[in-house]
Amino acid sequence: MARIETLLLKAGITPARREALWVIEAVTGMSTADVFVPGEVLDEAQDHKVLELALRRADGEPLQYVTGVAGFRHLELAVGPGVFIPRPETELLVDRALARLPAGGRVADVGTGSGAIALAIAQERPDAVVWATESSTEALAWAKKNRDALSSEVELIECNLLDGLPAELKRALDVAVSNPPYIAWSDRPSLDREVATHEPSRGLYSGDDGMEVTARLARDALMWLRPGGWLVLEIGESHGPRAARLLERLGYEEVSVGHDLNERDRIAEGRAA
Repeated sequence: MARIETLLLKAGITPARREALWVIEAVTGMSTADVFVPGEVLDEAQDHKVLELALRRADGEPLQYVTGVAGFRHLELAVGPGVFIPRPETELLVDRALARLPAGGRVADVGTGSGAIALAIAQERPDAVVWATESSTEALAWAKKNRDALSSEVELIECNLLDGLPAELKRALDVAVSNPPYIAWSDRPSLDREVATHEPSRGLYSGDDGMEVTARLARDALMWLRPGGWLVLEIGESHGPRAARLLERLGYEEVSVGHDLNERDRIAEGRAA
């Protein structure tokens, strides 16, 4: 334990002790309490694996990739290279989608990545019918792995945005929800090195202003949302006014921008006419 903590601390990883524990727990399945039991010793194979994972983490690989797990709401999701790591703030997006979803409603999670949003909605609202789309074959494999592990009935479709949804869903969706990429290419130098180096670019960047995918999705969603259906989007913290103007210009009604726990613009919503 002390050796792994020191290794991470020297690499500038904090909190080093907490992350060392997570790595050990990921390899051994032990609880935090078990790790500190006097006389508890890893076998040789476990020791080698712990060191291997700790070195990856020390090299800047995201902790969730190293351990293979990301927590999201009530779920533990498998993640790894090739899929965007779900963030805590996106849990607020799920709250808003659930609030807009009627009983027995139909919802599409656009650009599902690991499946986090779709699987959370399906778990918390078993009455809903949930589709999830993803254009990345690599990311979709992670979503399928998570769906199967949860025995979920979410329908996964490999396509760009909403293009691959069944035709009968046109003007029939109650909610379209998405955490699209929203970082401008020009902001890449200021992005955390860990994120920029390891997470998939297509899950991060969206044109010169960060709004390219958001604008395309907002237009396309009008072909799929029923009258009165809701578009619920995660947005960049500087995108609130632009996102609101975009939705209003496209004809969405009751447009609003919601904040995260740090009072930053984070969610844009609008109702299809």
